[in-house]
Amino acid sequence: MSDPEAAAAAFAAQMQQQQQLAALQQQQLAALQQQELQRQLLAQQLIMGVPGIQAPPLSAMAAAPATLPGGFTQEQVTIDRKQREIYIGNLAVGITTKELLREFFDQVFAHLVPDPAANPPVVNVNMDSGGRFAFVEFQNREMATKALEMDKVVDLCGRVMNIGRPKGYVEPGPNEPQLGPFRETAQGVVSAAAAGAGNGAAAAGGGPTAPKEVTPGNTTVLLLSNILPAGELRTEADRRILQDEVYEEAAKYGSVSGVVVPTPTPQVQDLMPGRCYIRYATPEDAAKGHLAFHTRTLDDNVIKALFVPEEEYARAQGGEWVPKHSGVAGIPLPGLYSSNPLVSGITGLSALNPNLATLVASNPGITAMLASSINEDEVPFEEGWVKLRGFTPTVTKEQIVDFLRATAPELSPADIQLVLSADGTPLGEAFVHLHGQRAKLRLALSLDRAIMPTAMCPVEVMTAVGEDAQRRILSGCRLV
Repeated sequence: MSDPEAAAAAFAAQMQQQQQLAALQQQQLAALQQQELQRQLLAQQLIMGVPGIQAPPLSAMAAAPATLPGGFTQEQVTIDRKQREIYIGNLAVGITTKELLREFFDQVFAHLVPDPAANPPVVNVNMDSGGRFAFVEFQNREMATKALEMDKVVDLCGRVMNIGRPKGYVEPGPNEPQLGPFRETAQGVVSAAAAGAGNGAAAAGGGPTAPKEVTPGNTTVLLLSNILPAGELRTEADRRILQDEVYEEAAKYGSVSGVVVPTPTPQVQDLMPGRCYIRYATPEDAAKGHLAFHTRTLDDNVIKALFVPEEEYARAQGGEWVPKHSGVAGIPLPGLYSSNPLVSGITGLSALNPNLATLVASNPGITAMLASSINEDEVPFEEGWVKLRGFTPTVTKEQIVDFLRATAPELSPADIQLVLSADGTPLGEAFVHLHGQRAKLRLALSLDRAIMPTAMCPVEVMTAVGEDAQRRILSGCRLV
């Protein structure tokens, strides 16, 4: 081929490439325009806050009706949705997906709904196109508030999640009803509560309800815990004496409409804290009472004054001992607040909740949430053995006593046996005997994977029995 022919062929090839590139650019532009149109439609639906409603054209937004078919204004729906929604940032781009977020939070809060399969906790997940952040909408406000406890504590796909309220969040009033989530009915778009499905966990089927967030200013009821041991409140005469004394003292700080001292159930040990409820006439009086009672002492008992929901007072008045068991980010801890037999040789987290150990394996920060969420007053007194392992060989018995001091006030170095190899090398293991009237074995198990300050690493706390130490000797080890 001559030089002119070669040049012509090269020019033709170049023109063909340019045409193909132009066609590709046109296709990409059309795809971007379609994505933008879909984004605008989605934005309209998000502004309205009701999934499934056909959004009007952008040009017609100004002329949109003030109310939706269910009778709610767009502003009401938007505010309600943001109260049930959380923002999640610092996501692992390209790894964390909408489906993964939905599955994670559905698993965490599954126990708060009657039927997690048919009515899961998560209503909707919206993620930005770059995968950097997302918004998760729950069935009710309580789940969203509980999820905030995971902020900078729980990691997902190797990244610690930043969790907060979305922009536009408005604090709900003390008696403000929840409108969503929303459903389409023959009468139009209505809230799930109006449709008869209940609001989140309080469904028609009657499952467990999420704990209501109670703060000063939105309740008139105080719970005085640890005012006397439960064993001193088992007779009607003893409860009546305490009730009269508390009423007289509480009336100094505001108008009191009632005082209730519930009867401890047989499951409540005599040394566990007794309870007394005070109902004031106004939230302001309750706040004054809180300042007066909290941290006061009675017969060497340090009183804890807590704000609780109005309905809890009614339940106590009806003779109920209301459970005060908290969990980790909504995950219950059935093994912590009971006295059911423990199986030797399992990690403490598995003993508290079998699902917790799996969750902590990928989210080590949950152990910090565990320590902050436990209601220690409700953990039963119980003696027993635990096995510690994974600490550095330089850790001493005195340092282990400091680590477990809150779980057994009578614990001393003599109750600890360090495990050594046959040649005397420390193996970073120890058997500990927790004993005494105020020992709390299960509270020690809750320290599983917690950081021992002197070890500077997570320490595994396992269930054990006295014979386990003897078996370690038979395996060739030494105990000192």
